[in-house]
Amino acid sequence: MRQHLVLAGDVGGTRSRLVAASVGGGLLAQVEGPGANLRSSGPAAFDTLAATIAEVLEQARLALRAADADVDDDTSDGPAGPLADGPAAEVAAVALGISGAGPARAAEVRAAVGERLDPLGIPAERLLVTDDLHTAFLSGGVGDDGLLVLAGTGAVAVRFRDREAIARRDGMGWLLGDVGSAVWLGRRTLEAVAADLDGRGARTLLTEEVGAALGLDLREGHRPPSPTGDPRQDLIRALDEHLPAGAPAALGRFAPLPARVREDPVARGILAAVIEHVLDTVEALDPEAVLPVVLAGSVLTGPGPIHDEVTASLQDRRRSVSPAPDGLPGALLLARELADRVAG
Repeated sequence: MRQHLVLAGDVGGTRSRLVAASVGGGLLAQVEGPGANLRSSGPAAFDTLAATIAEVLEQARLALRAADADVDDDTSDGPAGPLADGPAAEVAAVALGISGAGPARAAEVRAAVGERLDPLGIPAERLLVTDDLHTAFLSGGVGDDGLLVLAGTGAVAVRFRDREAIARRDGMGWLLGDVGSAVWLGRRTLEAVAADLDGRGARTLLTEEVGAALGLDLREGHRPPSPTGDPRQDLIRALDEHLPAGAPAALGRFAPLPARVREDPVARGILAAVIEHVLDTVEALDPEAVLPVVLAGSVLTGPGPIHDEVTASLQDRRRSVSPAPDGLPGALLLARELADRVAG
């Protein structure tokens, strides 16, 4: 008996999460892989995404074979024979919410993904590629109208009407914007440390935090002995070694540091800038304060002062707030809707 599967993916700049499920049933497999944002994840982004998709598909097929073998064992009157290949598994639909697949690059991203899925037996008409904003918004479960505020590797806010994005702010990429994203936080943290070391800015505990993350004593250069004799140069050298060229998403590794030393004035200033930016953005997109707000992305849904203060401030303003820690529920909804259209 042929089994029909749907595949759904929440594909960010830092990581990708893929699931496989039966069209009308539960999950069969879930796999995590590298991120695949065309702008920030490096040139091999879609090759790694295709490998992750192939992996979740293979795991789903193995799960179906194991389930089929269990059925055979339960119904057999005699000794079990060799395990057969099990039921054939056909992919009915794939829906991927991909960071960076907005209108500016949508056609390019879809073509690149489709080209890599064709060898897996997945034709173009069974593939839906949208940006991760649509899947994140749908994951919030607030219906078809509302606001999405997302701050993960990147950052953007969108007003949706009937599932269509009718207004947005930011999402300009790490070079032009993405204010409040993990990359933005990481970059501002490193800039504050560089200014501290260079005497251009205030002394900050972030210097010790970044040093610990890099295994360096950036303050005095004593433990271990400074490899260059200058902590400023030590920082430059360490970042060259730890941040892959052409992959700014790696800056996000430093994003959690301001929250660890929130008592530090410089760190607190970085956190406050994010919180104020989010609240101002919500007011600008919905000045009437009538729409529900979906918060998405690790910066806004993970534990810490940004999540806590943004959520409390929005609720104080009588706004409905719904967290969407990932876009998989929305992507799975779209995959099943596409499967129904293909079947019909």
